[in-house]
Amino acid sequence: MPLNLEQKRKKQAVSLTPLIDVVFILLLFFMLTSSFVAWRTLDTPMPAPDASQTPEQDKQDPLMFELRGNDGQVWFDGRSISVSNSDQIRDIVHNNKDRLFVLEAADEVSLQTLMTLADQLKLQGAEKLSIANAFNESQP
Repeated sequence: MPLNLEQKRKKQAVSLTPLIDVVFILLLFFMLTSSFVAWRTLDTPMPAPDASQTPEQDKQDPLMFELRGNDGQVWFDGRSISVSNSDQIRDIVHNNKDRLFVLEAADEVSLQTLMTLADQLKLQGAEKLSIANAFNESQP
């Protein structure tokens, strides 16, 4: 019988420690770079029904808020109001609680500016809110 002087080789085991370290670092990276913002929705009414089906209280003229730019100013009844001035907006909303508030924005107004005004009106108690030219096709 031949003499075998070679040592038996141990099986090489794959260490999972570096893999776990990499997964942990990736988990930390994505947790720290992600932003967890609570998404809010803003209810806007569907297009108005026919005038024959409109209740009497809705036949009043709507109150128009006009956004001409992204400067934080909204035009109402011929005067400029700051969107951040919640006192003036609250007074307007409370004096006209049952009226329809219509937001009209120029083409260059960003969606964020429009939604900031809509959010401000909703926070002050406006129940009926509509966007006037949201679905108009831009003309060349």
